[in-house]
Amino acid sequence: MELFYRLGGSSSLEAWMPRSMTEELPYFKTIMDDFDKDTATQNRLLEAINSPKGWNIKEDIFMRRQPNVVYNAMMKPLAPYACRGLVWYQGERNTRYISGVPEVTEANWFHKVAGMKEYGDILKLWIQNYRKTWQNDNMHFAVVMLPGYGKGTHASPNIDSKSPTAESWAWMRESQLKVLDLPNTSVTNTIDLGSETNIHPTDKFPIGQRLALSAAKHTLNQNIVAEGPVLDQVEIENNSLIVHFKNSKGLKTNNRKAPEGFWIADESLNWKMADAKIEGETVILENKDIKNPEFIRYAFAGKPDVNLVNGANLPAYPFRTDVDVK
Repeated sequence: MELFYRLGGSSSLEAWMPRSMTEELPYFKTIMDDFDKDTATQNRLLEAINSPKGWNIKEDIFMRRQPNVVYNAMMKPLAPYACRGLVWYQGERNTRYISGVPEVTEANWFHKVAGMKEYGDILKLWIQNYRKTWQNDNMHFAVVMLPGYGKGTHASPNIDSKSPTAESWAWMRESQLKVLDLPNTSVTNTIDLGSETNIHPTDKFPIGQRLALSAAKHTLNQNIVAEGPVLDQVEIENNSLIVHFKNSKGLKTNNRKAPEGFWIADESLNWKMADAKIEGETVILENKDIKNPEFIRYAFAGKPDVNLVNGANLPAYPFRTDVDVK
């Protein structure tokens, strides 16, 4: 077995996209049309590439922030090689905006990328495109969920990292989970990891361990538990909400305290922190100020406090049940 490692820090999803995706995504066509017309950028790229001394870190970052460039340099040359799967750990560059592609200036040109709410649907198209390139419909894509982080968007950078309503990375994580609509995909949960202030946290070892479990299960067909608890259904009983999970055998907390990170609301969507307790393989939620609870947000924050795991000590996945509420 061989592993191919490709790193492109500071890069957006658009940097890893083939030009052919302009046919499916009008916003990407606009980005590429603008890129093609930008002679100053073209000349700077050529100068760096052709420099006999190579390019410096500043130029390297400049190149990685361009659309399509990283794909051409790092991915397209690998396409002839047989590949069982691909690990995708990216998304930070696409978290500056909740939704849409912003208007940019000369100072923030690298912000011209899709926002968090669009990211998941674009990533699904990207996966399908890569499978065509590799001529492998069964190629597995293991997406790494973005870990905890305490800063917000360009419009709202200073947030309460525990709040379930802040403009945080919670929206990106929800978007990343959309890839599970496709077969042969998985999302490795990192909600219990990360840093309040460091966008590149150092606790990468658990991510590698969880990815190894995912690969063993999904590409080697081993009969193992590779994911933590996932929302299954919610029951309303009197003033309580009863949460049922998949992958919940041995449901517990990793610090023997009550489950953390749960917020509930009634139809007003005025969120209150829930009092939570484990009962069997369910979690029961209530708050004395909410008489008719309807909705839940779990770990839906920038860097939530979480402790709910299954018997394999894998963390529960973030979720919210108010997805269809306008």
